[in-house]
Amino acid sequence: MAPEDVDFADAAFQAQLDALRRHYLQDLPARRSALGDAWRGCVDGGDEAAWLGLRDVAHKLSGSAPCYGLDALGAAARDLDKLLSGRAPCRERARVEEDVARLAALLDAAIPSG
Repeated sequence: MAPEDVDFADAAFQAQLDALRRHYLQDLPARRSALGDAWRGCVDGGDEAAWLGLRDVAHKLSGSAPCYGLDALGAAARDLDKLLSGRAPCRERARVEEDVARLAALLDAAIPSG
């Protein structure tokens, strides 16, 4: 393979990664909204489905965020996911509230402006 072919392949690959990252960042407001909706469900009703919904949002973010360079966001989501899916999953609003607030703040900071 000629050097120019390798450079072209690398550039094309990088362009695809950049496009995926832009798409992911553009989707963050929807993920932030989903987190807020899930948390309100836990606070307002607190039934099992609401808590599972909150865990699902955290779980998805914990796996996807690091793939796009959002390591702190992924770590915060992982912490919340672990809390909500442990052997005895936490269902205490006061205990979870700080982790939800941290995750929300990191999502807000990662959302592109403009």
